[in-house]
Amino acid sequence: MEMIFENLNYMHWLVLGLALVIIELFLWSVFLLWIGASAITVSIIFYLASSTSGAMQLLIFVLISISVTYLAMKYYPIKTVDDELNNKAKSHIGKECEVMSIKNGIAKVQIGKSLWFAKGLDLNVGQIVQIVDVESSTFIVKPSK
Repeated sequence: MEMIFENLNYMHWLVLGLALVIIELFLWSVFLLWIGASAITVSIIFYLASSTSGAMQLLIFVLISISVTYLAMKYYPIKTVDDELNNKAKSHIGKECEVMSIKNGIAKVQIGKSLWFAKGLDLNVGQIVQIVDVESSTFIVKPSK
């Protein structure tokens, strides 16, 4: 194991860094980009200061990788897919629909071929309403303009 560390030079780090960056092109995760950039940085450092032991190179690589990954996550957070993706009701906010029936203050509105429950003030059968919010699976609607 010691022999592996003692034979490390800047070219090993450069190849590792470039390989990780190339792999990142196919994965789209961004994580390997920062690790690859760290390996390339280590290769530059050890090109300039080549008399460093392999264990020290590995330690510096780990420290740079952790630092760069932390900074990247802090200043360039990964944008997650909005939770509306798996919430069909929320995807209808802003749409207009027709009130089909009203019973006990709860209306049924039709969107496409589906009927949904809706609540709102002063609703009448046949009225066109706009969906402004969703509570559970019930639309909150207001009269359309």
